[in-house]
Amino acid sequence: MRHITPTVAGVALAAVVLATVLTISCGGSSPQPGKSSALGSAMPRRCTEGGPLVFVVSGREDSPAPALTGAMSTAAWTAIQQGSPIGLVDLDGKPRLTLAGAFSDPGVNHRALASDEQTYLAELTYAVENTRAEFPHADVLDALEVAGRAAYAGCSYGGTIYFEDSGLQETGPLNFGRPGLLSASPADVVAFLKAEGELPQLRGLKVVFVGLGDTAQPQPPLSIDQTANVTAIWTAVAKAGGAASVVTDPAPRNGIAAPPYVPPVMLVPVPAEPAWNSGYRTFVFPDSGPLGFEPNTTVFRDPAKALAALRPLARYLAANPAARIELTGTTADWGSYTGDIVLSLQRADAVKAVLVRLGASSDQIATRGLGWRFPGYENDQGPGGTLLPGPAEHNRSVIVTQLPR
Repeated sequence: MRHITPTVAGVALAAVVLATVLTISCGGSSPQPGKSSALGSAMPRRCTEGGPLVFVVSGREDSPAPALTGAMSTAAWTAIQQGSPIGLVDLDGKPRLTLAGAFSDPGVNHRALASDEQTYLAELTYAVENTRAEFPHADVLDALEVAGRAAYAGCSYGGTIYFEDSGLQETGPLNFGRPGLLSASPADVVAFLKAEGELPQLRGLKVVFVGLGDTAQPQPPLSIDQTANVTAIWTAVAKAGGAASVVTDPAPRNGIAAPPYVPPVMLVPVPAEPAWNSGYRTFVFPDSGPLGFEPNTTVFRDPAKALAALRPLARYLAANPAARIELTGTTADWGSYTGDIVLSLQRADAVKAVLVRLGASSDQIATRGLGWRFPGYENDQGPGGTLLPGPAEHNRSVIVTQLPR
């Protein structure tokens, strides 16, 4: 962790400039056309065709600096023309609504109105780009909750949240710094958050995620699979929170530097993809890797990757007829122990079948299933029997052991 003195000058300047063009509603009062008041953090109460629009951006370390993508600018322009409430949430260790307002027609001629709308959009863009974290860490879950509340404050129905961040929370109940969580099953994550009462309230809202999995130095970059799983996790969380729709903005954000001089966050370790070689006496294929299975099945999530990962082992066995291995399936502690034993054995048998298809002899391969009772088991049970996503993912594996010849 790096200790850097934070600065909020950019946010303060953005707030001062934006106050000159935003019509702000404080404490629930109605916005007055053509006038600006002291900047507040309360969303104006106004239901429009598109509904409230809330931007969540993170001017934090290790995530690309905030900016409006093309889709975000288009959404902002529509909200301005409709006079919809617009809010800006700063995502850091203590997410909060920092700006709120709604454009009002000052009642002047068409040319002046168009100019005012363009100025409003320019200053909103400036405020987004100059948002900076004030507190250490990044609480993505809480930022979603804050955004949802802001949207409801603007109107009790409808509205859109644009959520721009890498998604790598490293604090609270969904800490991606914990082993296994980066590759955890989205269903496991949702079940855990639901049991903990930590699902954000997003009922009826449209959520657009921007830049999930896109990182900035010194955070190590995620692989394509890891980025896809982070996206799947947050999509599942938003849907479980009641979102009417969840989509992703495809605009790439990798390659954009993080803002400097902001509070530190903890780096999320990015495990390398496992690769077997003959030098290993014992080797673990984790479920989060290429030999991952669909939940509660013996179906590989990506059969092509499973084949590629097992091909070196199959070639070794084919070239060394005296070599023998044992495949041991393991599971998380979920359901009945007998069922876990059966599933873990079936998964080991599924791996054996691929090796035989690739040229290994069936006689060279023994299989067994241990369920969750194996030496490397990590406690995956939370209070009340809640399955902990990170440890559960760690416990799902197929272990390859070379046997004496």
